[in-house]
Amino acid sequence: RGDGGGGLPPLQAPARRGWWLPLAPLASVRSPTAGEEVLVFRTSLAHNAERLLQLEPLRLEPLAATPSGRRQEGEAALVIDASVKYQTFLGFGGSFTESSAQLFARLGPANQDRVIDAYFDASVGLGYRLGRLHINSCDFSEGNWSCCRAEGDLQLATFGLERYERTIFPFLRSAVRAAKRPQPLAAAAGGAGGGDAAPPLALVASPWSPPGWMKDTGRMTDGGRLKPECRAAWAQFYVRFAKDMEAAGLPLWALTVQNEPMAKTPWENCLYSAEEERDFVRDHLGPALASSCLDLKLLIWDHNRDEMFARARAIYADREAAAYIWGTAFHWYGDPRHESWPDKGGQVCFDNVAKVHDLRPDKHLLMTEACQERGAHKGEWSLGERYAESIIRDLNNWTEGWIDWNLVLDETGGPNHVGNLCSAPILVDPEHDLVLFQSSYYYIGHFSRFIRPGARRLLCAASRDNLESTAFENPDGSIVAVVLNRRDVSTSLQLEVSGRVAAASAPKRSITTFLLRPPLTDD
Repeated sequence: RGDGGGGLPPLQAPARRGWWLPLAPLASVRSPTAGEEVLVFRTSLAHNAERLLQLEPLRLEPLAATPSGRRQEGEAALVIDASVKYQTFLGFGGSFTESSAQLFARLGPANQDRVIDAYFDASVGLGYRLGRLHINSCDFSEGNWSCCRAEGDLQLATFGLERYERTIFPFLRSAVRAAKRPQPLAAAAGGAGGGDAAPPLALVASPWSPPGWMKDTGRMTDGGRLKPECRAAWAQFYVRFAKDMEAAGLPLWALTVQNEPMAKTPWENCLYSAEEERDFVRDHLGPALASSCLDLKLLIWDHNRDEMFARARAIYADREAAAYIWGTAFHWYGDPRHESWPDKGGQVCFDNVAKVHDLRPDKHLLMTEACQERGAHKGEWSLGERYAESIIRDLNNWTEGWIDWNLVLDETGGPNHVGNLCSAPILVDPEHDLVLFQSSYYYIGHFSRFIRPGARRLLCAASRDNLESTAFENPDGSIVAVVLNRRDVSTSLQLEVSGRVAAASAPKRSITTFLLRPPLTDD
């Protein structure tokens, strides 16, 4: 991220305590008839009631039944080829920061349930199946702190997760319980964890900084590097954190080496060059995890797309280091359309994600942090559109999982101990027990409610620049297509799949999800 705005009125003016817009439970949605029916769900700027609203279904007609026997050439179209498949998707998720957990704890019981259901229940909410949490403090914590309480404790004798037990774990346990509920649109297929039984909520843990005494600056903030004499102890720190999480009944699924290893910021950080990260993985962290018998995925980088190819190339070139690495994590920051700090030439670099895949197709890609900087951006419609653009581009570039930043923040975009305020899909006012759902919540939902863990990405293409799209086949055989239109021009289009076509539309400033079940054989 760069340095840490106001906005338009909120999408939902809170007319009463805890006001929110409930979603139609997916479990109550009738499954589309094979080869005929297309279910349609829409969110649009023009119609305030359209927030993941189910519209009248469309009907797929055989192309042979059309007057010309084929789709009219020149018409706008989204064409899906279900015979061409790409990566298997793990799921969507959000992050359990200390700030989010403290805000959640201050809500009334009814609104706590609403937040949990809205994110983690697959029938009435977003169906999140991934989560991220910080090892030691981060900027969205109550000051600087470490799991290891005593300075110079290389044996980790004073290590403990008591601080997590006070705030983060209650929030996390509520989420895990909700994630265990039955999932619509899912068959017996793995999400995170591959072919093994997938955890209800796959957790990724990332350190922002080692304890200050392990760094050459003596501080957790403002840069600094890991001391050479502390590398072995710091590697054991990850192992101890993972083992204590498991003992708490909250086992981790993955670790990243370091959050944003090139960022020198006023909040917690630790700098690693590509060579330093490579050597730490090869000589310390990789062997420590291997000898621990913990079945954990290890991801490098965990920073922005601009430098992810260079970092992955440098580390994967070392065969010994690469053997310990499951994949590359990345963040979405660096877009001068939305942030003030990037180079005006642009550092969003969407295509670098696919280039890392091309570099090592056997490795994996996980987007691990996204938010809009410089305030909560309450009520801003463009926030949701930025999310949808990023999700579509990342998924189409081989990303296997997509994790948002803070699950819950207040109406200022905090609390943050250095004032690095930002957005969250759900904002809360604990003093008045209010929950405010933002545009990003609904835009994420157009993907996460329908693209289930274990889904395979399909080949699809649109014939208009304003139709940004992606398509997936779920484990139950249903096909999901998501179409984003960020422009002020509405477009009628033909949806074509498996030799059938349906007349559809993508209104201006809208996002639409199409859910269908193709025939067993083409006509």
